[in-house]
Amino acid sequence: MGEHSFPHQHVILNDGTRIPIRPIQPDDADALQRFHLGLSAYSIYLRHVHALPRLTEDQLKYFTQLDGVYRFAIVALDPNAPVDIIAVVRYEGSPGSDRAEYAALVTDSWQGKGLGSAMTRSLIGAALQRGIRHFFALVLPENIRMMSLLRDLGYPERMRFEDGIAEIDVDLTQPPPDIDQDSSDREAETVESPIRH
Repeated sequence: MGEHSFPHQHVILNDGTRIPIRPIQPDDADALQRFHLGLSAYSIYLRHVHALPRLTEDQLKYFTQLDGVYRFAIVALDPNAPVDIIAVVRYEGSPGSDRAEYAALVTDSWQGKGLGSAMTRSLIGAALQRGIRHFFALVLPENIRMMSLLRDLGYPERMRFEDGIAEIDVDLTQPPPDIDQDSSDREAETVESPIRH
């Protein structure tokens, strides 16, 4: 990742569960396939907008072999089985642009716990360090959780619809008001460890 770094971190959920997160790695292909196979058909549809029973070898390579600057992803690991991925957040940009596509996917049993939101905050920090200033997400209207996640981050956003899909643009240059870490309505927090990746 060149001069950029990403600290090993943990997401701490409201129930106290401590979940490690880190950048995705090329040798995560098998774990990513297991993650995908464990998703419900509906979760896959909401993310990919079509049925996708299994990731192809080319897709696994594409999703795990990133440049760490214009294409970057973070995985969350199962605290009880740290070889297993339980969530992925990512952005996909291109050289010369400060805009990148954002996507997130959390395995069904971990949805609704604030994991995706906390990981997205960490992803935003990494994106800003790498020169990304805007996220956009292509979201099906029925994907209420994703729309709520983006809205609840507190960044300015715009939405437009085209061909039945919402395109949500998020301006990362205007940070939301500080959130009290002890507030009961904060779903999760992200903490750094001193170890560098």
